[in-house]
Amino acid sequence: MTSFDRAPFIVIWETTRACALACVHCRAEAMPHRDLAELTTEEGCDLIDRVVAFADPPPLMVLTGGDPLRRPDLEDLIAYGTMRGLSMAITPSGTAAASTARLTALRNAGLSRLAVSLDGADPPAHDAFRGVRGSHRRTLDIIERARTLGLPLQINTTVSRRTVGDLPAIADQVERCGAVLWALFFLIPVGRATAGDALDAAEIERVLTWAAERAMTAPFVVKTTEAPHYQRVLSQRGGTDPARGASPRAPRAVTDGNGFLFIDHVGRICPSGFLPLPRGNVRGDDLVAVYRDDPLFRALRDPERLTGRCRACEYRSRCGGSRARAWAATGDPFAEDPGCDWVPGRAQPFAIAGGSDATVTVSDADVRAALAGVIDPELSMSVEDLGLIYDVRITAARVTITMTLTAPGCPLHAVMPEWVRRVVRAVPGVEDVDVQLVFDPPWTPSRIRPLR
Repeated sequence: MTSFDRAPFIVIWETTRACALACVHCRAEAMPHRDLAELTTEEGCDLIDRVVAFADPPPLMVLTGGDPLRRPDLEDLIAYGTMRGLSMAITPSGTAAASTARLTALRNAGLSRLAVSLDGADPPAHDAFRGVRGSHRRTLDIIERARTLGLPLQINTTVSRRTVGDLPAIADQVERCGAVLWALFFLIPVGRATAGDALDAAEIERVLTWAAERAMTAPFVVKTTEAPHYQRVLSQRGGTDPARGASPRAPRAVTDGNGFLFIDHVGRICPSGFLPLPRGNVRGDDLVAVYRDDPLFRALRDPERLTGRCRACEYRSRCGGSRARAWAATGDPFAEDPGCDWVPGRAQPFAIAGGSDATVTVSDADVRAALAGVIDPELSMSVEDLGLIYDVRITAARVTITMTLTAPGCPLHAVMPEWVRRVVRAVPGVEDVDVQLVFDPPWTPSRIRPLR
């Protein structure tokens, strides 16, 4: 059982579909008022308990919507999740509901991250996308309040025909506001979103290439949703070929049902919000059992089930394509991702090794080249580029690595050291690897270094 077979990396709970905005792309088809059938506070706490039961450490948990601020019990849910040991984040809408008083209460309840959406470089563009005049101004107000309150900030941007031209200017704004992460959500035509607003494969490839270039010098991390081939683009920029094992890779991207789990406002369990295929309901089914054992979830974690170019692709174990986009386009979640421009088997640089009976000398450069292939699945950057490696010591065939994680309590505690051991053991000449985790000095975003 792989780490993602055992537990998702992230769990999203759509706490409500109520929202004051009228976004043109809304996956949830949000509505003005709360649904009387929403999960209650008690049911929400039960859901949190089942998320905790997945693993130690447990997955990340994000409360989304609609607008989660429309729930008066949001502070109670955040406090309960924090008490149970979860890292709790929210994605509020750009409205007046995100007041200083409300954000302060959420911070005091234990909120770990605030994620807001910025979908235009100026008020007219953003407000047209969000369907309400003044949303851009209120979003900037929320950003400023988050900075004042010391809340880690994530900026989400939907990548579509309406927004793609503004991406460079939005990236500049993300940098100025001090966000730690910029999440690019590549539009999937579900809910209110239409296929005509989605980029084609060549356009997506250009955006991913541009994003990888921007990430080289940005003080924030760039990650993608529903564009797992960003992992391929990053790999190719490093000159590696996973098909030939030139750089052993850590786990695959976090995708629909494969590291990702979604519960909607009435408790239906889905692989993701963009792949709304209910496989049970938390009101009567065990969340852990559904994720681990349901046939669809298991199939989504099996690269052998893929078809078309995704089946033939040398990157399928790391990427796997967007199952949501495949389903939206064809009705088959295992079809090839029509948003990927890659042709499997396309020639790439690779190393040709010769045989020798001589003793192999392990170098610091060899070890660090291997570590560059250990990718944080949320941040889409290597442990080297994130500055997580504090020390590498080599004694004959034994390598001792001292490293940290982005935060104590991170869900990667249980698996990241093993990923590091695995790739370093694959270095010629290495016979034993010891990984030591430390949190002194603590990791900060300033440790991120430019990509090679």
